[in-house]
Amino acid sequence: MHYRGFWLLLGWLYVLLLLYGSLIRVLDINTYIDHTNKLIHFLLYFLLAGWFVQLYSRLSQRIVILGSEKLLGIIIEFLQGLTTYRSFDMLDALASSIRAISAFLLAGTSLALLLKRFDNWLYQRRNS
Repeated sequence: MHYRGFWLLLGWLYVLLLLYGSLIRVLDINTYIDHTNKLIHFLLYFLLAGWFVQLYSRLSQRIVILGSEKLLGIIIEFLQGLTTYRSFDMLDALASSIRAISAFLLAGTSLALLLKRFDNWLYQRRNS
């Protein structure tokens, strides 16, 4: 990748944004779909795992990403349990594991090349 450092920076900024968003006080939002927050949880963290899976191609690196994703989900749930306005939710921790495993499984497909293709497109566009 030509802009790998930039993509890594964006990934780590996303980690910080997720940490911040996971620990701030939010208003109760009534939804019509049960467990909508679980779906949002899944999607946000799936994108995070999918992002880093695209930046590291070796199996050993991807296993570290998988473990780190699962650990991050557990740490966030623990930190939420320490606040007076959030709570530890075992289902969120389970969603963390499922999303990390899903991103890991998709790493073997052409979806794992999206960022690389975009990186190449940017590089060619900039240098033509």
